[in-house]
Amino acid sequence: MYPLPSSLFTLTALKDVVDILLVATLIYQVYGLFSGTRAVNVLRGVGVFVGAWVVSSLLGLTALNYLLSKAATVGLFALVVVFQPELRAALERIGRPRVRGISPQGVALHEIARATERMAERKTGALIAIERRTPLGEYAATGVTIDAQVSAPFVEALFARNAPLHDGGMIIQGGRVVAAACLFPLQSSDGTYKRYGTRHRAAIGLSELTDAVVVVVSEERGSIRIALSGRLSADLTGTELRDRLRELVYEVKA
Repeated sequence: MYPLPSSLFTLTALKDVVDILLVATLIYQVYGLFSGTRAVNVLRGVGVFVGAWVVSSLLGLTALNYLLSKAATVGLFALVVVFQPELRAALERIGRPRVRGISPQGVALHEIARATERMAERKTGALIAIERRTPLGEYAATGVTIDAQVSAPFVEALFARNAPLHDGGMIIQGGRVVAAACLFPLQSSDGTYKRYGTRHRAAIGLSELTDAVVVVVSEERGSIRIALSGRLSADLTGTELRDRLRELVYEVKA
C-alpha cells in the first residue's frame, strides 16, 4: 500500500481541531445564554446526568444505562415545559441585535439616579428594572410599550401619584425606556423578605429570575434600594446609587 501524503494527515488534524473548537464554542454560548437565570443550575445537572450516562455506557452497566436512557427521554420534555420562558428568552436573544451598556457616558444612569433621588425625597414609589444580559422582553410585553430617552423628568412623571402608569415597573433597555406599568413576578411571601410590600417583592422576584438590576423606591419610607440576584441592598443615597449602577450596568462586561 502506498503511504498517505502528510498533507492529508495535516488536513484531517486541522478539521478535528476546528470541529472541537466549534463544539466548545457552541457549549460556551449556550451556557452564556442561560447564565444568570434559574436554568443555569439545571444545565449543570444535565451535564452531570450526561456524564453518568457516558460512563455507564463505557463500563457496560446495562441496567443503569437503560434507566438513564429512559429518564433522558422524559426529562427532555419536562425541561422544555418547565423552562419555556427561559428558552423563549434565549431564542429572542439569539435572533435580535443587542446594545451593551446604557450609554458611553453613563448619561442614562445619571438620569435614573437623579430621578430616583427626587422621588425618594417626596416618598413617591418607583420600580425600575435595567436590563443586562438576560432579555426582559416577556416582562415588557405585560405593560405599556414606550420608546423614549431616559430623562429624570420623564421618569418622575411616569411614577407621579395618580399617573396612569404609576403602578407596575419600568423597563430600561439599551439606554431607553421600552415599557412601563409592567408586571414583575413576586417573590414568595414566605421567603426572607416576607415583611416587605408588593413593590419590593416584585423587585426581588424579577432579580431572582433574571440578572436585571432593579431599583425600588419605598413609598412609605422614601428609601432607595437595589434588588440583585434575589437579594436587597441596604438603603442607598443618590450618590451611592449612581456609583452602584455604573458598576453593575455601565461597566458590566459584554
